[in-house]
Amino acid sequence: MNGSMNSDTIKKLPTLPVDSRRILEYRAVCQKPRRFEEIWSWYVLRRVSIYVTLILSRTPITPNGVSWFSLLFFILTGWLMLTGEPWGFLLAVVAYNLGYLCDCLDGELARLKKVTSEKGVFLDTLIRALSIPVFISFVLTLMMQTSGGPLSLFAASGIYAVGLVATLALLVPLSFNFIRLKSDENDPVSDMRTSSVKMEWIAFLTGMPGFFALLPVCVGIGAWMGVPAVPFLIIVFLASLTLKTLLRLYLTISKLK
Repeated sequence: MNGSMNSDTIKKLPTLPVDSRRILEYRAVCQKPRRFEEIWSWYVLRRVSIYVTLILSRTPITPNGVSWFSLLFFILTGWLMLTGEPWGFLLAVVAYNLGYLCDCLDGELARLKKVTSEKGVFLDTLIRALSIPVFISFVLTLMMQTSGGPLSLFAASGIYAVGLVATLALLVPLSFNFIRLKSDENDPVSDMRTSSVKMEWIAFLTGMPGFFALLPVCVGIGAWMGVPAVPFLIIVFLASLTLKTLLRLYLTISKLK
């Protein structure tokens, strides 16, 4: 580490008031530029992740080991949603954020230890793919909350539709990056996300970070007012996911020759 950081560099980092010069230097080495980060990761998770990364760097835990924890937490997230209970929803929020935090930590730890591997790329892809069962858990939760009975043809059709939409949401940007052989993680919709503050907030609120940020609020509203706030949130989220996926598909195809 060197002590040559200037104020402009510091302003581009996700800092906390308690950060020392040493922590700022580690941030500069380990953390991604702002354009690669969503609102939740930049303003919340990245603020604390560097401290956890430094602790992990002193242990035998590898970046891939952290990725496995991320996978497990995301799997747990979907299962907790299926409980259909307020305590399950709140624990799902905790599990999701722990999974997201681990997804931040594995890259930071890899950059700090200067290690990369094909297995790490493979695990990162699996982490992205786990959005599919989480999306499906939303549909199952919605059906159980609204029908109160066994799954019907309507429920099965909903599972299929969401699986299809979620698969497209995953594979379209990955296919775009593969074809273009880009070194970053952006696609046309990601570029739109960083084009303005308004678009960034729209991306946040229509993505899983926004869903799990609003879920505790809806649990509280449901308990206080006795209204089905959580099913309403799920319906709105799934509708926005569908529209966003169709937009991503259109914009991506229009960029290809």
